[in-house]
Amino acid sequence: MKLCLVQQHPVDEERIPAAILRYVRLLDGLRDRGHDLVCVGPNERLRFEWDHFRGVRRLKVPTPGSGIKSLDMLFFACFLVPALLRLRRQEKPQLWFVDELFTAFGVCALRLRDRRTVIAYDIMGIHYYQVRKNNRSLLRHTLLSWLYGGLEKLTLWASTFLTTVNDAHRELLARWSARPCHTIRDACDVESFRVDQATPLPEKKAGELFLTFVGKISNRRLDELFRVLPAVFGELPGLRLVVVGNGPYFEHYRQEAQLEGLRGRVLFTDFVPHAALPAHIAQADITYSDDWSDIGFPMKVFEYMAMGAAILVEDTPAVREVMEDGRNCVLYRGEEGLAAGILRLARNEELRRVIGKRAREEARAEHGWEQRIRQFEECFERYATH
Repeated sequence: MKLCLVQQHPVDEERIPAAILRYVRLLDGLRDRGHDLVCVGPNERLRFEWDHFRGVRRLKVPTPGSGIKSLDMLFFACFLVPALLRLRRQEKPQLWFVDELFTAFGVCALRLRDRRTVIAYDIMGIHYYQVRKNNRSLLRHTLLSWLYGGLEKLTLWASTFLTTVNDAHRELLARWSARPCHTIRDACDVESFRVDQATPLPEKKAGELFLTFVGKISNRRLDELFRVLPAVFGELPGLRLVVVGNGPYFEHYRQEAQLEGLRGRVLFTDFVPHAALPAHIAQADITYSDDWSDIGFPMKVFEYMAMGAAILVEDTPAVREVMEDGRNCVLYRGEEGLAAGILRLARNEELRRVIGKRAREEARAEHGWEQRIRQFEECFERYATH
């Protein structure tokens, strides 16, 4: 099958974030299965250029490379229109795959040029809802909601079918679009995320328990955790918080960690390459994740599961599609629930062992990327032009 995969973000192969990982694993899987691929991504110069990304030819679309995301994405969105029309003429893909909003003008141009064009829109997050939950500025919230909502509706109109990461997304999308929509969850590299594959880190001190968070430090997402920890630390003298990652609020939380009740109990690793994450998760006694979207599912939870970790995760409808309190995790709601969940797991080693074992078994049986790539492939074959 001839496919064109479009990605709006610059991708550093040494620093692949969770937001890009799904795209990268799909590209790798389709390439390894012998499909004929071409991909599109942003350039950091104002010119069209070809290179190779992970063994696939890539057309790079002009941006100023200014580092100002809104400006670079505006240029990308505009220049993507001639780029996709050019690829349509030269490459003749049977199917186009997009997963972000700033591809909207390009896919609309494809749809207007030929209504038979097959476009798959993969929706990892419904941006209007994410903005609504996380934005603390009413003016910025309103402007971003209008922008994201408009781009989402354009992309939905241009698409042939939709894929998304959970049933909560699919049910909401059904209100907005009559396009067929298929749930294809995120996953993890089950062979890489194994305790026996993790390079040991320096041993913890005797009596210490590590509560570990992995992820991008954005949207003030650790505020609840930092508010409850002083009291929790008072009850659990051996507990330490380990924050694995970086992001816009990295320095903010480093400063917060110097306050009374937190000082000396929080460890920041900064950015860790994805391949090094298993070692940090293996060292954790409890792994933690909030859910920064009302209806999202944190990809890191699949990696926690594959490592057999004891997982504490925020209770949302999408999370409950996979996770069950006391079976493969502990769920929490609000600050009181978060504090109680930490104490519950820290004080019950047998509970940590049982839910970790069940989570690992489920991850290996149901949540590997191999299963997901097969689902994508079956979906593409169903709709692609021949």
